[in-house]
Amino acid sequence: MTKLTEHGARRVEDTPGMREFMEFLREVCRILLECGCSSNRIEQLTQMLGVSWEFEVETLAIPTGVWITVRKNHLNMVDLSRVRNWSVDLDRLARINELVDSIYKHHISINDAIARIEEIKASPPAYSKLLTICAGTGAGPVLVFTYGGSPTEIALAAPIGLIVQYLHKYFFVGENKRYLGDFVCAGMVALYAILCSKFFVGIDVPRLITGGIVVLVPGLVFVNAVHEVAQKNLVSGAARLLESLIIAASLGTGVVFVIGIFYGLK
Repeated sequence: MTKLTEHGARRVEDTPGMREFMEFLREVCRILLECGCSSNRIEQLTQMLGVSWEFEVETLAIPTGVWITVRKNHLNMVDLSRVRNWSVDLDRLARINELVDSIYKHHISINDAIARIEEIKASPPAYSKLLTICAGTGAGPVLVFTYGGSPTEIALAAPIGLIVQYLHKYFFVGENKRYLGDFVCAGMVALYAILCSKFFVGIDVPRLITGGIVVLVPGLVFVNAVHEVAQKNLVSGAARLLESLIIAASLGTGVVFVIGIFYGLK
């Protein structure tokens, strides 16, 4: 059954069953975690949805999984969902947030929401492969320019940015290749910067290395980790902080490894 609100929007009145509502929450939480949403935000959204649809919801989210408890009329249902892959996908995250807002206001039913979630999961990336590579290509030169690099350094930062962005986004993909990719790409950037300094006059090697690895720096992961800790989600915050530190260590080790070999052989 539906009715119109005072603003003319459609409002769904039918209350879903507990199992149906649990399935919906499980899918929402899983895709939010995969997109890089903070644990505190996920817990707030699920509790908000529970109040809106007359369920008592308790959620505990960490980067690798989520526990959900739904209660109503002395009935209790518990679910644990494991999340094995996660990244940062702001476009998909924004679409899920909009969908949750529509569900909270009862503008669409839970069944329609589950169908919409499947559509979002199957949808292609917001930006094409070419545009993604171009963004990585331009990030390095912009940073080198900001740090006062010469026109030669700015130009040299573009090709290595292109290579690193391609390898990071489309070659070193998956749990087993993730940190290896950071190590290899950082070492490649360091070798490229050293070779450029031998063929071009006045090249600042550290500045060119910084421009080359800027797309690999886990800035947003670190910010989310600090936010989690500030919200007292210590387990999730510590996990994200450790992830950012491992990425930074992989990048640093790759750079130091190549520099050590190159100058150690001299």
